[in-house]
Amino acid sequence: MAVTEEGALPVAPLRCDGVPAEPRALRTLRHRLKEWALAAGIEPDLAQDIALAGYEALANVADHAYQNNHGGLVDLEAALHDGRVEVVITDHGQWRAPVADSARVSLRGRGLMLLRASADAAEITPGADGTVVTLGWNLPVPSSH
Repeated sequence: MAVTEEGALPVAPLRCDGVPAEPRALRTLRHRLKEWALAAGIEPDLAQDIALAGYEALANVADHAYQNNHGGLVDLEAALHDGRVEVVITDHGQWRAPVADSARVSLRGRGLMLLRASADAAEITPGADGTVVTLGWNLPVPSSH
């Protein structure tokens, strides 16, 4: 367990394994992630950024990891590590390279940009057993009184 501030209660990592990669379950994960971040003492604006980026990564799993709309499973873990928040999202599907959209103004292909803009660090690691997305945020240093 990590401690967020001097005197604050410790918060355990959030771990959700084997969640169906379908919209209702992913929305529930987004809410759980935000609730966890707030319980960890993270400022509300940053907690919202964490939930937004986490949900975008989860939505990408549902959209890209599982062929022919055959749902699969996703794992989410969030933890505090020495002044840093780390969120790891793992699917068990197959990596599919992004497909070009021929529309003049495409509504697709912005997910990775959003992840990288919302987090201090974003790493996508495709592999034979699925893809791992690791997101990280540096927490502000508490001011001394």
